[in-house]
Formats: sequence, C-alpha cells, structure tokens
Amino acid sequence: MIKQHDIFGHNQDSIHFAELCNALYQRECQNLAESSSSQINLLKRKLKFLPQLVQECAHSLLNNNAPLEIDYHNASYQNKQAANCPSAKQTTGQIAQYYSKFPDIGRVLPVEVKTIDGYHFELDSVDRVDEESNLLHVNKHGWFHPDGQSQQANNSIRLVKPTKAIMQAACCGHQWRWKGKGIPRALSLRELKLSFHIQW
Repeated sequence: MIKQHDIFGHNQDSIHFAELCNALYQRECQNLAESSSSQINLLKRKLKFLPQLVQECAHSLLNNNAPLEIDYHNASYQNKQAANCPSAKQTTGQIAQYYSKFPDIGRVLPVEVKTIDGYHFELDSVDRVDEESNLLHVNKHGWFHPDGQSQQANNSIRLVKPTKAIMQAACCGHQWRWKGKGIPRALSLRELKLSFHIQW
C-alpha cells in the first residue's frame, strides 16, 4: 500500500513542483483577497484560470535558465543583493543611447519604481512603439521617452537600461530603502511569467 508521503518520495522535481504550487497559490490568494477590485466578474475570471497559471509558473520555475537560485518554499528567485541600487549611476544619456533603437514588441524590460520607502524594479514588457512620436509603451507602466522618463510626467517611475545586475535584482524582488537594503518583495504572477522570457 502506498502512503501519501510516498507519492513524491522518489522524485525531487515532483516535491519541488508541489512546494512551488503551494507557495504560488498562497501568494496569489492573499493578493486577490487584498485587491481593491470590486468587480465580481473580474475576480471570478482570475480564480477560474488560477490553477492553470500557477502550474505553468511552477513548471517554468523548475525548468528556467535564469542565472539565479530558486527558493522552492517561497517560489522566488534568490541572489546576493547589491549594497546599492544598481541603476543609481545610470544617466539619462546612457538610457537614451540604449533605447535609441526601440526594442522588439514583447521584450521584457525593467522599470525603476521610487516609493516613499525607497527603490525597486518591476518587470514589464513592450507592447507598442510609436516611432513618429518617439515613444515606447510598456504594458503596465505606460508610455516612456527614450531617455527613460515617463510621458505622464510621473517622477516615481523610470525605464532603465536592462543590465544583468538590474534584471537579477528585479527577478529577486530586491528593494533599497533610503538607508540601505530592504526586505525583498514577492513578484506578482504576471512578473514571474515575464521573468521566463528574459534574454539572459
């Protein structure tokens, strides 16, 4: 007779898959419970596709090619955090030079987000390019000029050049407070999915 704890006993990948799914479910259920959305239909749609999304993310984490360690208990990437935010020395000139040639649609890029507490990066993806107006649109954060500045004159976000250090920090959820490192934040399922498409 097979005991329940023996089901995954001889396959480490199966154990890790189960741990990843559990962590992702817990995180997303918490996010949905805390969301400010009052649209019942939207919540139902998200819940309907949650099992498939969680399983896809768990499989991709198990088989990803990122140069990062995976924490299976928390479904997160792990890497040593830099003492200072790696985009701090990027100038608008350097960013403008990088984005002088617009990236392809679907390219995953880092957006530097400044809050009252400090800095972190969020992964976003290119979904539109307006060469006539010289603007680049990313899915969540909107339109940007090639120098990284938001078209909405939003000084709390900036599109930055995607270096390896910045992309690793974005994947790991690293945060920097005004006086040193902060506690890493958990990536949303959307960001996690984007991380699987980074061109390392």
